[in-house]
Amino acid sequence: MKSSPLITCLCLFAYAHHASALYAKQDVLQVLEWVREKSNPNLIPINGEPLNVDLSLELSTIREVDTTRGEVEIIAMSMIRWTDPSLSWSHLLQDKEQLVDNVSIDTKYLWTPDIVAYNAVNAPELLSTPLALVSHDGEILYVPNERIRFRCNLEHFETEEGSNCTLKYGSWTYNGGILNLTNKNNQYSTWSYEEDPRFEILGIHAERNVKYYPCCPEPYPDVNFILNIRKKTNQGGMFSWKK
Repeated sequence: MKSSPLITCLCLFAYAHHASALYAKQDVLQVLEWVREKSNPNLIPINGEPLNVDLSLELSTIREVDTTRGEVEIIAMSMIRWTDPSLSWSHLLQDKEQLVDNVSIDTKYLWTPDIVAYNAVNAPELLSTPLALVSHDGEILYVPNERIRFRCNLEHFETEEGSNCTLKYGSWTYNGGILNLTNKNNQYSTWSYEEDPRFEILGIHAERNVKYYPCCPEPYPDVNFILNIRKKTNQGGMFSWKK
């Protein structure tokens, strides 16, 4: 399982809240004021080139597998990273001995990518505070923790090979010429996954696709996270699977 790059992101996100207490209050307030003044929540930060938005996923748990409806419910953290150069504040505190590296800010003050799960049954439920981490160079990291219910063909869920369930993400309104969705090194993580006695993960991988449609010349990228899962059955103290 690939996990270390995402663990780094999570540790950075957690450390930022602690580190902010180490900086002078007036310096943090100065940076926050700068970010709020320069940021436009309604305008995608592009300047002649597509905006690269990187997406990866941290799977926390599988809550439910509904074979009747063909639906799977999970809790997962999305790692969404992009850069807005206009929010760089390195020049603000050049005379300070300790530069404020990053600040946490409510996402209502920022433009955020409209990345959605195309095959979700309904809108995901946000389980975390809507805060993003903005770094001094303008890089932004947003890690929403969400309950997601999505569709899956579960015909083979109770067999030894299990079912492959794909969670497909993409931009809702932008094509790849404006928002370039990526998944660097096919990243995903199960570092924080909580085992469930009802289900077993046989494998997980990520892949990025780019589609073109007859109507339009622009590329349409998406990122898929494919979970191979199966049901655990306990017969006589031994796990077995129906074939």
